[in-house]
Amino acid sequence: MEWWKTVAPLVGVVLGSLGTLLGQKLADTRSLRRDRILAQEEAKLRLRAERITLQREAIMEIQHGLEAVMAANVPSRGRTLSNEFRAAATQSTLHLNAHIARLEDRELAVGVHEWLGAAHASREAARTALDDLQDRLSRHLRALYSDQPV
Repeated sequence: MEWWKTVAPLVGVVLGSLGTLLGQKLADTRSLRRDRILAQEEAKLRLRAERITLQREAIMEIQHGLEAVMAANVPSRGRTLSNEFRAAATQSTLHLNAHIARLEDRELAVGVHEWLGAAHASREAARTALDDLQDRLSRHLRALYSDQPV
């Protein structure tokens, strides 16, 4: 009976093929899992970058809007403002509120709202309060650009 000498190599080839297929399946599973984890990390980084960009844009728009509101509501001595100018400033304030809503730093947003709602005694008092607020906004913006935790 010499049949086992013929069958034994065939069984070895079949077992080797099955082992190779199993190894490839395990390698593919590990590779897919690693690719999925890398894709999730890339998505997190992309989302963080988009969030920071949105924060930066909002702060810059708020800074510009505050200056416009200051110019519209606290005119210099001897200067009168037209109704059209005040209407444009009101529209600017609406856009400013939209940007304030984007701020993640609630304390900063409250500070902007407080400045907008405050009745300033004089142009100098309004300018001083605005300068302090602009400094806070600038520090926050610098932290965003330096990728430091805010």
